[in-house]
Amino acid sequence: MKKYLSILLSVVLAFSVLTGCGGSGNKSRVKKGDADTLVVANDSDAVSLDPMGTNDNASSKVLVQLYEGLFEFDKDSKIVPLLAESYEQTSDTDYVFHLKKGVKFHNGDEMKASDVVFSLKRACEAPNVKHLFNTIEEDSIKAEDDYTVSLSLKFPFKGVLDSFAHPGGSILCQKVVEAAGDNYGTSTDVVCGTGPFKLDEWSKSNAIKMSRFEDYHGDKAAMAKLEIKIIPEPTNRLVELQTGGADIAYELQPMDVEKVEKDENLVMNKSLDYGTTYLGFNVQRKPFDNPKVREAIAYAIDMPGIIPKVWLGLGKVASNSMPGTLKYSIGDTTQPKERDVEKAKQLLAEAGYPDGFDTTISTNERKQRVDMATIIKEQLKDVGINVTINVMEWSAYNDLLKNGQQDMFEIAWIADTPDPDSFLFPCFHSSAKGEGGNYCFVEDSEMDKLLEDARKEQDETKRGELYKAAQEMILNEQYWIPQYWSELTVGTSKDVEGFEMNPFGFYKLSKVKINAAK
Repeated sequence: MKKYLSILLSVVLAFSVLTGCGGSGNKSRVKKGDADTLVVANDSDAVSLDPMGTNDNASSKVLVQLYEGLFEFDKDSKIVPLLAESYEQTSDTDYVFHLKKGVKFHNGDEMKASDVVFSLKRACEAPNVKHLFNTIEEDSIKAEDDYTVSLSLKFPFKGVLDSFAHPGGSILCQKVVEAAGDNYGTSTDVVCGTGPFKLDEWSKSNAIKMSRFEDYHGDKAAMAKLEIKIIPEPTNRLVELQTGGADIAYELQPMDVEKVEKDENLVMNKSLDYGTTYLGFNVQRKPFDNPKVREAIAYAIDMPGIIPKVWLGLGKVASNSMPGTLKYSIGDTTQPKERDVEKAKQLLAEAGYPDGFDTTISTNERKQRVDMATIIKEQLKDVGINVTINVMEWSAYNDLLKNGQQDMFEIAWIADTPDPDSFLFPCFHSSAKGEGGNYCFVEDSEMDKLLEDARKEQDETKRGELYKAAQEMILNEQYWIPQYWSELTVGTSKDVEGFEMNPFGFYKLSKVKINAAK
């Protein structure tokens, strides 16, 4: 184990030294390009610009600029009205929403209650986000007049209003979506929201360009234009930030954090999120349908030793499926497994694989995930498991997971809302298999009942007990191996004002501006 970590650390340090030679240090940083354009460097392109057509972080970073829901989250992750001016809860299950008048879509049409009804019904049916809205009686969603919408829940659920602040609850222009059909969200011509920016150009795998929506119903965007550059290579994102090619750089790597912190022209922003990075198993595929095989792999890997070396002090080792940042997490009472090669071999023998087997670990191109897979591959050799690593571009990787074509895989899940339901239900309920977020393809009636009962429970203590039981079951069944509770990293120019982090990992940028006089 030490040999593998030493090799990896040597490579990381050597690379850090090499890239450090070209760093900006305290040199003057001059913004490149149009002074009225806010430029952001991101690691991955959007999968879709249809808010109900995807539920990935790269897409959400764009969607929240173009679209809005009935509510939004404030800086404390509490919901506040947005397109809904106000609302009434007339019973435990009945709600009435009063819409803001005069809200324009990007095509100039006024938003009406019919658009809200259309959008929410669409969200209830969309595989990627329906877990957020399937507590709603779809047929109950009605327009009482042009600015009033009512709906009923199947049962009382405290987390439902949070769902309306998620990108999947965005309000769309019914006319535009119906005209575009299956093509909605695929190009500049078929994207129409109410957000502070409107889409100008989507050069796939290259850049997404937006401009200020002058008829926006609230405070207009501080910058005239917004460009999100797609730069998969982390070193290149840092260089863009250092040299003025980008004003903001997302997903900065651990070895680059110190460089940003030491650069007087830059600001390092960090925040814990609502997510867990994990090594998952497709439990519908042999041999991962056997819990002893999954447990054996957990014992064969030295997760507490790997994480600090790969993430270089950011975040911490995960000991539980659900992160401690979410309510009802038992992460503060659990411990990650210590490596035990002999126990792993014993479990494999009991499962009928005394000589191990051949398999794959799939991952996207993010460096830490590839590094994790590389070390895991070497460690699993010690118990006879031969691994091939499958590294894929983000969109193709999403398709692989949703279609159940993976064996083992490296991924993270970030809760869609502050409510724990948005973490555990999509990841482990059988109705969410594939596109819904259950990439392990777990199908267990006991787990389903725990998660369903927790949704319905109104007593906070009893709800917490149900979620505790669900988390304990996940650990016992070893559906996945928790790896890392992450710390989000965003670098900005010192001239950037108004940028705010949040635990979701996608950030609204309409209030951000560049003050070159700083």
